[in-house]
Amino acid sequence: GGYDIILVAGAKNIGMAEVTKFAKSINLDTEKLLGDWIVCIPGFTLEKYRQLQHSKLSILSKDCLGGLFSHLLGLKILSPFFNLTTAKEEDFLRFLKHPRLYVEDELEFKESRISGAESYPYPVYTIGNVTLNMIHYKNFDEAVAKWHERKRRINWYNILVLMDTNRQEMMEQFDELPYGKKACFVPFKSNLYSAFYIDSKFTKDGTFSGVIAQLSNVIPYYYDLFDILLYGKKTPLVSM
Repeated sequence: GGYDIILVAGAKNIGMAEVTKFAKSINLDTEKLLGDWIVCIPGFTLEKYRQLQHSKLSILSKDCLGGLFSHLLGLKILSPFFNLTTAKEEDFLRFLKHPRLYVEDELEFKESRISGAESYPYPVYTIGNVTLNMIHYKNFDEAVAKWHERKRRINWYNILVLMDTNRQEMMEQFDELPYGKKACFVPFKSNLYSAFYIDSKFTKDGTFSGVIAQLSNVIPYYYDLFDILLYGKKTPLVSM
């Protein structure tokens, strides 16, 4: 049609899946749909957003953060690292050294566990020597099915690796990984390419765990999220 975008107000509350379904039913071009909250994200330009939509980005993340970024931007989650976390930072780094081998390995059930944050037991699996806490799955069969479904979606030609740590040695090991796009959020200043420093004073409780909690809620924005996802680029939005 003769339009560039269809700005959808209130779509975040309704759910973009429902909006897209309705748009298809009345023959609207669903690629031109744009949730109104997305244009309010610092760094937004339509050009960058369209580029991101078409890039088929896969985010390999230590925890749910990559999936939350994808969900915020209305992007399909092209990674099995969603609704789960690796047991330790060391596990995630081991995985990143040989990701193709690990995703082809078999998931082995280790135990069920109850965390302080959840009232239900969730499954813990291993792939080789990497332990995965599938913390947001009550149904163990669904956890396995989602892992296999999403691992097949990985776009090995456009990968961003993402984690956080408060340990200098973990930051250094992460920075040595052979990925073109990588970001590690840390509470200390560093000249390393992939170190994204965030000052804990920006959080309510003044702690680094507070920083990560705010990142999980995707507010506030310390760096241009579009530049991170598109280029692995460090574009500060606040002075730290």
